Amino acid sequence: YIHGMQAFGYEQCHLLEQAEAAAKRAIAMQRAEPWAHHAMAHVFLTQGRVDEGIAFLESVADTWEGLNSFMHTHNWWHLALFYISRGRTDDLLRAYDRHVWGIEKSYSQDQVGAASLLVRMELAGVDVGNRWEDVASHIAARGADVLQPFLTMQYLYAVARTDRPEADALMRAVEARAQADNAFDHEVWRDIALPACRGLLAHARGDFDRCVRDLGQALPRLVETGGSHAQRDLFEQIHLDALMQSGRISTAQQVLEMRRMYDPDGVPVNRMLAQVYTAAGLPNEAARAQARAASTLQARP
Repeated sequence: YIHGMQAFGYEQCHLLEQAEAAAKRAIAMQRAEPWAHHAMAHVFLTQGRVDEGIAFLESVADTWEGLNSFMHTHNWWHLALFYISRGRTDDLLRAYDRHVWGIEKSYSQDQVGAASLLVRMELAGVDVGNRWEDVASHIAARGADVLQPFLTMQYLYAVARTDRPEADALMRAVEARAQADNAFDHEVWRDIALPACRGLLAHARGDFDRCVRDLGQALPRLVETGGSHAQRDLFEQIHLDALMQSGRISTAQQVLEMRRMYDPDGVPVNRMLAQVYTAAGLPNEAARAQARAASTLQARP
C-alpha cells in the first residue's frame, strides 16, 4: 500500500521513472493495489502511452469491484480518458454508465468525476445524450458549496451547462468567498478561483471571448486550487475550446501541437488540428491531421 501511495507522490512531482518503479513494486507484492494502478494510469497518460494504459487498466479493472466509490470510479475515469483518445465511444459510454457515475451520487468526487468526463466527451465530439441532467441535479442539491475551489469550479460548470438558476447563486457565493480576506486560502479564491469561475461560466453560456480572458488569467496558477494535473487538464481543454470557438486559430494551433506531443495518435486532438489547419488555409496539414485520426480509428481492436 505504501509503495502505491509513494508512486502517486512521485508522479505528482513529475518523477515518472520513480513513480513507475514504485507502482510496479507495489503490484508485484499485491496485484489488487488500486493506488498503484492509479499512479500507473497517470504515468501512461503523461507519457502518451495510451494503448499500454488501456491494456494495463483493463487487465486489473476486475480488482476495483467492491472498493470505495472514489477508487472505483476514479480508476475507471482514467481508463475512460484513454478511450476518448482512441475514439472508442462505445467503451467510453459504457464505462461512464456502469462505473464512473452511479456508484455514490451524493459524493463530491464522484460528482466532479462524472461532470468532468461529460465535458471532455462533449469537447471530443461525443453525444452524451441526457446524461448531464442527473449529474447536475445532484450537484445543484449541494447549494452554494464553496468549500474547495477545485470542486466548486466543476460544480459551477455543471449547473451552468444545464442552465440551472443555481449557477448564478453559486457564482455570487464564489465572489463573496473571494472577498473574505480573513481566510487562509483568500488569495487562491481571489486571484485564481474567481477569474476561473467567471471564465467557466462564460464558456457554459457561450461567451468564448470572456472565457479566453478570464480562464486564461487563472490557468498558470490552477495548481493552487487542488486536484491532480490530469484533473486540471479539464480547464485547459475548456480554454482551448474557447480559443477555437472565438477564432483564435494561431493560438489554438500552438496549444494543440503541444498536446499532440504526448498524444500523437489521439483522435480528438488530430480532429481539432484538422479543423484549425482548415481554418488557417493549410489543407495539406489538415489532411495529415485527419489521416492520423483515421488511422487510429482503423487500428481499434
